[in-house]
Amino acid sequence: MVESSTPDKTCRVVLVAPLAARREALALIGAICLIILLMGVRFSLLPSAKDSRLSMQPYQMSDIYLKSQAPVLYRSLLGVVGDILDLREETGDWPDVGQLKKEALPPFATAFLPTALRGYVWERHGGKGWVDYYGINSDVGKADKEAVDPLANSFILRIIDLKSKDHPHPHFGRHNDPKMLYTFQVWTNPQTVDYPAGSLVERGWKWIIRSGALAEEKSTGVLTQ
Repeated sequence: MVESSTPDKTCRVVLVAPLAARREALALIGAICLIILLMGVRFSLLPSAKDSRLSMQPYQMSDIYLKSQAPVLYRSLLGVVGDILDLREETGDWPDVGQLKKEALPPFATAFLPTALRGYVWERHGGKGWVDYYGINSDVGKADKEAVDPLANSFILRIIDLKSKDHPHPHFGRHNDPKMLYTFQVWTNPQTVDYPAGSLVERGWKWIIRSGALAEEKSTGVLTQ
């Protein structure tokens, strides 16, 4: 606002922003508010850093809940994966249980296992792109209870060739990622049960997840190039 004086009268001049400029300013402020609002909605819809794939699922369990001699068998199964894959590369097929025993690989060869685990017997199941090694404790129900794992867990070591599209789910890793070669997992059932001819999830089996693997926000049991 500017005031000017003359001997005769005083006049007041008021400078007003053009109407078009005010509208442009209001429109700009409105656009900024709209962008902020849309960004808030977008981030609210995005999955959290630990997405569902890296969160513990109802069909999974942490290895810290394994009891008795079950952790020993679990670690033995994880430890033999590399040898199984080496034998497959040499022969072109998944090795059978007899071959794994001949190679003295625990838990298929029982000499180095605790007494409570030496009764486990194993079978091979699967297809071209995947394999299951299913084991149950044959000492369950025998008179000599001292040699029996009290949980009588059934176990499955599952190895999947991610280059093959014909394989069971769920699993970590992506079959369309050329850097991902194999994924492996260990499943358990607290009882002595027959080998399931279908989905392990639907038949009450639990996929054992290494403690801390999900918290590290990375896939566990995936072999890459």
